[in-house]
Amino acid sequence: MAFTICEKRQSVIDEQGHALVIGGPGSGKTTLALLKSKGILDSLAKGQSIIFLSFSRAAVQQILKRCREILNKEEMKRIDVRTYHSFCWDILHCHGRLLGGRPLKMMAPSEEGIRRTQFDGDWTTESKRLKDEDGIICFDLFAAATAELFEGSSHLRIWMGRLFPLVILDEFQDSDDDQWRFVQQLSAVTQTLFLADTEQRIFEGSFRPGVRADRLDILKSAIVLREVDLRDDNYRSADSDILAFADCVLSGKGPLPNTKDVKRLSYDYKNQFSATVHFAVAVTLHTLRKCGIDDPTVAVLARSNDLVAEISDILEVPHSYNGKDLKPIPHDIVWDQELSASAGVAIASALEFVSLDTPVAREAMHAKIEEYFLIKKDFCQRYGGRGAQTAGTKAARFGKAKAKVAEGKDLTQGSPKTFETALSAIPALTGDPVRDWKTVRAAFRAHDDLKAIFQDARMVRLFRASDTLATALAGRWMERATYEGAARMIRSVLDQEKLIGLERDPKGVSLMTLHKSKGKEFDGVVMIEGMYSSPFLLEREAPDFAPSRRLLRVGITRARSFVLLVRPRTASPLID
Repeated sequence: MAFTICEKRQSVIDEQGHALVIGGPGSGKTTLALLKSKGILDSLAKGQSIIFLSFSRAAVQQILKRCREILNKEEMKRIDVRTYHSFCWDILHCHGRLLGGRPLKMMAPSEEGIRRTQFDGDWTTESKRLKDEDGIICFDLFAAATAELFEGSSHLRIWMGRLFPLVILDEFQDSDDDQWRFVQQLSAVTQTLFLADTEQRIFEGSFRPGVRADRLDILKSAIVLREVDLRDDNYRSADSDILAFADCVLSGKGPLPNTKDVKRLSYDYKNQFSATVHFAVAVTLHTLRKCGIDDPTVAVLARSNDLVAEISDILEVPHSYNGKDLKPIPHDIVWDQELSASAGVAIASALEFVSLDTPVAREAMHAKIEEYFLIKKDFCQRYGGRGAQTAGTKAARFGKAKAKVAEGKDLTQGSPKTFETALSAIPALTGDPVRDWKTVRAAFRAHDDLKAIFQDARMVRLFRASDTLATALAGRWMERATYEGAARMIRSVLDQEKLIGLERDPKGVSLMTLHKSKGKEFDGVVMIEGMYSSPFLLEREAPDFAPSRRLLRVGITRARSFVLLVRPRTASPLID
């Protein structure tokens, strides 16, 4: 389906004031915003640029990809695509002195996670105290502090308006109260273009405090703007019935389209689940290749991290489905970045210990593993996942091991002792950071307690000698013939990547939760519902299941060509 500039789209391009574009997945909101930008770029003065803000690293990558399709190299230099957090930190880093008379220091996300888990009391109150009294600002307070700056300094607001004659705000329905505060200040001094999808509100409640269902109503009551509705358009999967199927699921009303683009696969018993899931992923890859897609990308989605981990275990071993042998399927796992970073630091600390073999490095290794499980416990408690108690128990085991090492005592039985035994079996390190990293990472599979670290660390990018992390580790080995300081180096690089919003394009098969899929696109999608857990429709949301239906629509519409839904045969129907 060719992108056309109809009268509605032209009105957005020509609009000199503020505008709101509402549209579903693949409706062309991003393309329209970039075409509007393209028409403005030649008129910008020296030093001016257009800024395009989004919430996630994945969304930033998609926008940059679209930029490369629409803009030339010179035009690309005049448009700045970044996350809200990155934009806010630039402002706070330069002008934070206005808030307390001294420069603000950023508390790295990894440090914030550790301190939050160890703080007895209300962390929100404590983080505000750190900002006001100590000049230390946490990641989650960037937007609030930026809003405070804009509200208190008309000079800064006006300067920002001159610097950015157009501000584009992606997925604005997901903005929280603090982001809305500073955006409202910007709208008073510059032109703003809001992009939104009313049916992609999946972060309300505990996922992100301050995200409101009526955000667009608040916007329209506060700012005079042109509103354009593109909800009937679909460029992502225009030649399929994927969006029509997703909209039926959203409404709960049938009939569902009878289409080859969305298929359903049922299973009866728990012992059929593994083979059915494995077959579903294999048949999706096969279907996409038959459609002429040589290197298809497939997202395998579930509602919980627990089920994602189970699916990963399934795909790693052979299965048989209806007499057909299925080989293991290579895949990546997209975890929460805070957990992935903490897992990477734990592996780096083990690498450091193996290369140094000192009591200090040994104690630090157990401390970093303890920190990982404390962060995992906190993550489960904040987002309602299972496993908080188990993570706490594992953290305590490694906390005790850390204390024993500090006292010079021997470790007895248990996961810390098993892990040290596995590390001691590693032959001499080679100085090749990729090979050494993988060797040490494999030791984390020696005990069931530690497999979560092995899985979470898969998204820590250390695959080639040219990777940032590998380069840093290789440099340290050349200097000292050890990996001394590896944990600190890994943490620094990963914190920086979280701040600036780096994310690689998906390749092959990627596993993630439905929430993590937002902002991403794939050739195919496999959505998995567990038999006893992670249902598609949560009972507490009855009778209309509106939040679950919005989440399912997001997952289904990540696909460009094909969707396969895997459900228990006894599952509740998705439509009436």
